[in-house]
Amino acid sequence: MGFTEAELSILIVDDEEMARLNREYRQIPTPTDVLSFPLREGEFGDIQPDLLGDVVICAPTAMVMSQEHRCPLPAILDLLLVHGILHLLGHDHEGNTTEALRMEKKSMEILKALGRDGASFEWYLRTGEE
Repeated sequence: MGFTEAELSILIVDDEEMARLNREYRQIPTPTDVLSFPLREGEFGDIQPDLLGDVVICAPTAMVMSQEHRCPLPAILDLLLVHGILHLLGHDHEGNTTEALRMEKKSMEILKALGRDGASFEWYLRTGEE
C-alpha cells in the first residue's frame, strides 16, 4: 500500500468500550465491529505522515461473527484489521457504491495475500446492498 515505514495502533476492546467509542465519535449507542481513527486527516494531518492512526476491534463482536459464519477467529480479526486499515488510508464504503466496490476489491487482495480464502468473507461484502 506504499507505507512500508508507517505505524498504526491496534486496540482490542469489549462491547462496553466499543459502544462508548461508537457513541462518542459516531453518535451510535451500540458496539460495532471495527472503528478507525485516522491521524493523516484534518488540520494537522501532515505533521507525522507515517502515523496512520488507530484501529479499534471489538473482540466479542468478532467472536460472534466467527461463530455465525463458521470462520476462524484469526481470519475474522484479519478481515476487521484490513477493513480498519483501509479506512485509515482514506477508503470509505458508505454512500458510494463505486468506492465500496474498490474497497472490497482491495480488501480481498490483501486478505488473499495473507493466505485467506476470499470466499470465506462473501457474507461481509456490502456489494449489492446499496
